[in-house]
Amino acid sequence: MAIQDEFKQALSTWASGVAVVTTADQGLLYGLTVSSFTSVSLDPPLVLVCLATSNRMPAMITSAQRFAVSILGRDQEEASSYFAISGREPTAEFVEVEGDWTPGGMPVVQGAIAWLECELYETLTHGDHSIVVGEVVAARATEAPSPLIYYRRAYRGVTD
Repeated sequence: MAIQDEFKQALSTWASGVAVVTTADQGLLYGLTVSSFTSVSLDPPLVLVCLATSNRMPAMITSAQRFAVSILGRDQEEASSYFAISGREPTAEFVEVEGDWTPGGMPVVQGAIAWLECELYETLTHGDHSIVVGEVVAARATEAPSPLIYYRRAYRGVTD
């Protein structure tokens, strides 16, 4: 087994929430399901996402200088699957998945259990990914009962 396969197998044991990164640039919207999203700092409030450099998202975020992160709820597998489809083109409006807007004008997934609106803080490139760091300028969370979890290449929920 190649190291890349062993690497993916090992990382599949890391349970994580599911997030969709979105941006709007020059009148076009684009979103992408991400597996690497985390908080970085409280002061200033920073988060990061890791995006394949081959994807259009890093360039769109660099151009727009802003992005949003939608944290999905247990009932949003369909949204996660849609944004995980490779080869999609940016669109002028939301398609396939219901969308909403932050007060600052960033697109987010409607019904997400939380969202963060970010201004681009820094971009780093390592290996085949861009590490995009954003400063959170607005955030909202709901009282949703359960997040969507991804574990061993399958969607799961949280139980008590």
